[in-house]
Amino acid sequence: MTSPASDEELSARQAALRAEAAEALAELDLAALVAGTGPMLFTGSYVSHLMCWPEVDVMVHAGAGFAPDDVLRLLQRIVEHPGVVGFDYRDERGPRSPTGTTRDERYHVPIAFARNGRDWRIDLTLWLNDPHTNLPAWHETLRDTITAGQRSAVLRIKDVWHRLPGYPDRIGGLQIYTAVIDDGVRTPEQFGTWLVAHGYPES
Repeated sequence: MTSPASDEELSARQAALRAEAAEALAELDLAALVAGTGPMLFTGSYVSHLMCWPEVDVMVHAGAGFAPDDVLRLLQRIVEHPGVVGFDYRDERGPRSPTGTTRDERYHVPIAFARNGRDWRIDLTLWLNDPHTNLPAWHETLRDTITAGQRSAVLRIKDVWHRLPGYPDRIGGLQIYTAVIDDGVRTPEQFGTWLVAHGYPES
């Protein structure tokens, strides 16, 4: 049975993942591929420097007129890269909006990108009605205000939870940040208890 990674190892792993993410994004040249669609922004743990697995959240404000066939034309350009090995497509307009609001209508298109023996998830969101610039701003604030103890707790909990099937779509970073920063949770075991107390599934 392997020992849990130390705080220093988790921090070093985070830094290495973030550096590799920048290289993967440059190789895919996603910014050029989506340039005709709308401005591209990064959000999530790539911005907050709290990465624990090979995934990058990317947002593009495509606009209200962006249609499913436009998504397919964009994907046609993306899948021409030999490293792109798959994608998922979710039309989350109207009642399928993640929050039920018009503001959060989107196409959700996670892209599987294989590079140097590692499988990356490029979690692409195409927003229709709002650019959601508040999201990267929130993660920048998190990056700048999180304490060393909170950061270690977040990385340790993520190190356990990202291996579970429900991460990040059912249980993700937001729940971990809330538990650690607002409620003082510090260990994966405490986080499991926190999830139950707040009505979430544990995995």
